[in-house]
Amino acid sequence: MKTLPIYFAHGAGAGHKNDFLVRLCNALNEQTKQVVHPVTFSYMAEQERTGNKRPPPNFKSLIPEFEQLIENEDACVVAGKSMGGRVGTQLSHLPCVKAVICFGFPFYPAGKPEKNRLSFLEGLKQPCLIIQGTRDQLGSLDWVSRQSLPDNVEVLWIEGADHDFKTLKKLNKSIDDTILELAAHTKKWLELNT
Repeated sequence: MKTLPIYFAHGAGAGHKNDFLVRLCNALNEQTKQVVHPVTFSYMAEQERTGNKRPPPNFKSLIPEFEQLIENEDACVVAGKSMGGRVGTQLSHLPCVKAVICFGFPFYPAGKPEKNRLSFLEGLKQPCLIIQGTRDQLGSLDWVSRQSLPDNVEVLWIEGADHDFKTLKKLNKSIDDTILELAAHTKKWLELNT
């Protein structure tokens, strides 16, 4: 596995001050021994500064914002939680991007699989890992398993996890256990794909 910095973008509703993202970034750094750079989009930075929640801007405006942060890298991995991963998929054409990792890819808006976002995966130029909960409301195991995904996209499933990677109580698995599992899967995949 090459030592490549990981640029990790947050999801639509929670920035890098979110406890889950802080812990996941730390676990990724520790497991992969690669530097994890949190990517905070300007709308979220404003939200964190003022405390006023607002939806993200037009999706297409986030792509150049992420791209600007990695433009001086020779090689890197782009990653993200939900929306952040979706933005990352749109950067795989850049020469510096060597892999894409999505934690909870939003395959479709909640309850609307007919409005799927499979097109975001069609033009990927680099290998892509999607780690998804089997109970994810934005991409269920049943629905995703019936789709034809590009050969360079691998989906790993976290049993009983939802879109926020919270698992069913009957599984007796803490969020810390899940975070370590996410980091371990990521490390193994990066070893094989970078």
